[in-house]
Amino acid sequence: MYAKLLGFIVISLALMIASCTAISQAGVIDQKDRALFDLAANDSQARNVGAILQSCPEVVIGGKEFPLAEPNYSSKRPLVFDSFENALAGFEPERAREIDALLENSTILEIQELMEDRNLSSAELVTYYVDRIKRYDLDKLNSVIELNPDALAIAAQMDEERASGQVRGPMHGIPVLLKDNIATGDRMHTTAGTYALKDWQADRDAFLVQKLREAGAIILGKASLSEWANYMDPCMPSGFSALGGQTRNPYGPFDPLGSSSGSAVSVASNFAAASVGSETSGSIIQPARVNSVVALRPSQGLISRDYIIPLSSDLDTPGPIGRSLTDVALMLNAMAGVDKNDSKTSDASSLAGVDFTKFLSLDEARKLRVGVIMPNTQTGILLAQKIALAQIVQGRELTEDEQTALLNEEVLPQLGGDPNVAIKALKSMGIEVVEIPDENLINVDTASLLLPYDFQYSIEEFFKGAGSSAPISSLDDVVSINNEDPANRSPYGQSFVEWSAETNTTAKEYERIHAVAIALATEWMNALIEQNDVDVVVTGMSYSGNAGAAGVPALTIPAGLDLKGQPQGVILSGPYLSEPKLFAVGYALEQALKGRVQPDLNATIEQIQAVTGK
Repeated sequence: MYAKLLGFIVISLALMIASCTAISQAGVIDQKDRALFDLAANDSQARNVGAILQSCPEVVIGGKEFPLAEPNYSSKRPLVFDSFENALAGFEPERAREIDALLENSTILEIQELMEDRNLSSAELVTYYVDRIKRYDLDKLNSVIELNPDALAIAAQMDEERASGQVRGPMHGIPVLLKDNIATGDRMHTTAGTYALKDWQADRDAFLVQKLREAGAIILGKASLSEWANYMDPCMPSGFSALGGQTRNPYGPFDPLGSSSGSAVSVASNFAAASVGSETSGSIIQPARVNSVVALRPSQGLISRDYIIPLSSDLDTPGPIGRSLTDVALMLNAMAGVDKNDSKTSDASSLAGVDFTKFLSLDEARKLRVGVIMPNTQTGILLAQKIALAQIVQGRELTEDEQTALLNEEVLPQLGGDPNVAIKALKSMGIEVVEIPDENLINVDTASLLLPYDFQYSIEEFFKGAGSSAPISSLDDVVSINNEDPANRSPYGQSFVEWSAETNTTAKEYERIHAVAIALATEWMNALIEQNDVDVVVTGMSYSGNAGAAGVPALTIPAGLDLKGQPQGVILSGPYLSEPKLFAVGYALEQALKGRVQPDLNATIEQIQAVTGK
């Protein structure tokens, strides 16, 4: 069996090398740098595939049964409601149902109208969300890892300001959740979900948190995440962290994806008006897509990366998640800006201060040409790989029905859904569509090979800047702490962390590899736009690996449910700082698809309880 697995890895690497070579020959990349890039890519691919096939082949062949139970371990942090006990005691179920009706499908602007008309206060809104978290999230969906003990006091302050005629703007008094890698200088912790950071309380707010507070937003708490932004171990399921437990999809027995699992699930479940996630390579867009919410991975630098625990300082970006494109635009308005602590924000300064809601216009969308990648080749290659893996692991040929199931349940979702959904919707709105066959597109992952070096480097640099309160100084510290009690601190293992801590790549080698990644990523997106004379592209998930190193934006719009009840979404991407065009086309898709669907939480909780026994 292992000989066959080795053969599969060799074939996969050969395909990847051919892709890299084809692109680099078309550009001006130094051949020695390209060879170093290939070597790093090969090593990353071999390690990942080898570890998965040896330890958890179900990760690749789709053998996991959702919802997942948590492992038998003891590090999960209890969710504390002490600061809300009095408010919850006086909050009647009848009032909860009334607010359910008031807020169903409401945008942040409509919530503002409710508060202006005194049909709702910020304090009551915080209580409402906390009540829902206690009923539906606690040890069930697990999307919230910590509540802000000062949330009600902040809400009362916002209500007082409103009563005196001082409304700061559209985010005034609006409760939001932050992914638990975003530092807050308050009584909450910032942990990335990992045991080694369980007691860390940052000494100040991240820049984006400062901006949200200035806009009047209420930081309700921290959202769960895949530990270390999904770079803990290849066998760890999306949505799991040692401190947060297993986040689950509110729509049923489906993967929540990650790493911004809690940020997406919480908004989908109406536990907050909006949230902030972060993305290295798909970590905002993927969980948002499968949880029926809107989300933006901004161009890198449009929102500051200051004081966010990094996975890759060269790839990471925070971004907003909401139930509508309006909400995502309002969140972006509040957070965007130039920050002296993040030099990359200067590159995006032309969009600082822009009101992104003005691009929510069909007239603006109809001025644009939209490309749609038709992933026939990608689909065929990925399906063949999945079938080969499944047959190796199961020791038999797959039936036609099993192959079809792999296509529908594993391959198409991994690629980002059926592009024909977007084509039909765009044409119905009068938007010109250009279908782009993927036969001539060269796909190469410019992101994952950067992580082994950049993770350990970024963590060291981050905690150097955290001052005397820093609980660790390196990934070596994390490995050692987890190894003191691995069953409870790293129940799925920590191979990614160990590989990064032990990397032999030097700073000079990484600089060369990163330069090649940027060149390839920029070439991929520029060629896609220029050769097809389009403004933005429906890319599926191909933007993340192919163009992520170029810092490009991406947007996902809900597209209803599939036949099994799993949310679908359309993913758009474009060149650096193309957010105005993405918002325009995204608005057209949102109007055409009307694809946001409320989850049936009661039905999902029953499924979870059947698995957990709680």
